[in-house]
Amino acid sequence: MVTSKTLTIESVNPANKEVLGEFPVMSESQVKEVVDGAWKAFEDWQIMDFGKRARYILKLRKIIAAQSEDIAKLISQEVGKPLSEAYASELTGTLDTCVWLADNAERLLKDQMISLNSPILSTKQSVVAFEPLGVIGVISPWNYPFSIPMMTILMSIMVGNTVVLKPSEKSTLVGIKIGDLFKEAGFPEGVVQVVTGDRVTGKYLSEAKLSRLIFTGSVEGGRKVMQQAANGIVPVTLELGGKDAAVVLPSAPVKWTARGIAWGAFTNAGQACASIERLYILKSKNSEKFLDELVNFTKELKVGPAVDPNVDIGPVIDQVQLDKIKNLVDDAVENGASILTGGGVIEEHGGFFFEPTILTNVNNSMRIMREETFGPVLPVMIVETEDEVVDLVNDSEFGLTASIWGKNLKRAEDIARDLEVGTVYINDCLFSHASPQLPWGGIKQSGFGRSHSHFGLMDLVNIKHINIDAAGGSSRIWWYPYGPSRIKMMAGGLQAFHGSFPFGKLSGLCRFVSNMAKKPK
Repeated sequence: MVTSKTLTIESVNPANKEVLGEFPVMSESQVKEVVDGAWKAFEDWQIMDFGKRARYILKLRKIIAAQSEDIAKLISQEVGKPLSEAYASELTGTLDTCVWLADNAERLLKDQMISLNSPILSTKQSVVAFEPLGVIGVISPWNYPFSIPMMTILMSIMVGNTVVLKPSEKSTLVGIKIGDLFKEAGFPEGVVQVVTGDRVTGKYLSEAKLSRLIFTGSVEGGRKVMQQAANGIVPVTLELGGKDAAVVLPSAPVKWTARGIAWGAFTNAGQACASIERLYILKSKNSEKFLDELVNFTKELKVGPAVDPNVDIGPVIDQVQLDKIKNLVDDAVENGASILTGGGVIEEHGGFFFEPTILTNVNNSMRIMREETFGPVLPVMIVETEDEVVDLVNDSEFGLTASIWGKNLKRAEDIARDLEVGTVYINDCLFSHASPQLPWGGIKQSGFGRSHSHFGLMDLVNIKHINIDAAGGSSRIWWYPYGPSRIKMMAGGLQAFHGSFPFGKLSGLCRFVSNMAKKPK
């Protein structure tokens, strides 16, 4: 929330609407000053060896682990996440990233020698070096306010970059805590800094002098960030929305799969870009039984404030999100959908709560099947064939993740290879965002670029090719001057290397050798 009388933002607990704090909306000049400081810190940080950077990160790991209870409570308080989810989805992946980077980054970013297969290039050596880019801007979301920015920051600084983080205005407290943790770990001043504010502050960061900008958020937000970064030709990595589908095969165990699907749909109150937001059940003798089990299991989930340790589903982030969810459910019902459970706002707790909801009698033309809901709502279709289910899953503007559930793993993998997404899970969902070894990212309007893993590291470095020629002082056959003999030599060389065997190659070799000694003109 942005206050109108002064340039500040308020952090609000979504479970009870309590104001947790008020923070400045930083100006353009303040953001520039922070970015300038990051560039200054980069001068020394980039030349520090991997071992020293790893020691900083491992010290940070110990501090996070020691403060994990307080961090989990802060996350839960500011965004409404149940404590069990704060530990599992926010802290575990962050700590694992510290270890993975310390153990593997230097090996993964070691110089690579590239061999050249052409004999005429035999005097050359090629080296590929991976060098830090400079200052990385990170604009992070509120739904995973700790793990998303932390895992990105850790990878960025491990390769030698410095970082300026702009957290969501809805999770400013967590963003400030991230900055404090790096200070406690003794990182040099300017290596990791935090700027606070709203979308205008984000605009100032997007337009600043950066080496790369990493944005996680909505499609519309990503579009604006690209436009803002374009003037400076700043490359961007975008992790945007999703409308992720789950496919249940006839071989799927009923109770176990129902539990997994429910978690994938309702964890974090459905506020994950990889939440299961569409469910397609392949028709079989068990399809109705599975749907009944899913509905019954959903009815048992407890909704409420995260201060209750027995709560399964917390609030959504604010009134705007609550209204959006309600609007999409109402629109689906008006167009023929049926509510099997849930469907309404819960007012008794005093916060922004919505019942976990399951809908049937939906189709892919409905808004509920096409727009990202970002709430605890699961529309379900029973589908006749595998071909139809592949078409339905791919009939989306988004392409982040999908999941397939069943004991027949070969059948599941065959379907997985036909789906237009960045990640396909078989018999699970969502978890891989917390695994630093695995790539994360999507296609279509889910964004582009990859975070995490070796592939994510490649987004954070300059891949520099260095070519060394040992034959200094000698001429190159492709240099000036040209002439008839040079043309014959080059044409003969082409046939010698790539012509038909044996006559084309022998003829070409003769033409090549006989014209090498002749003057071009």
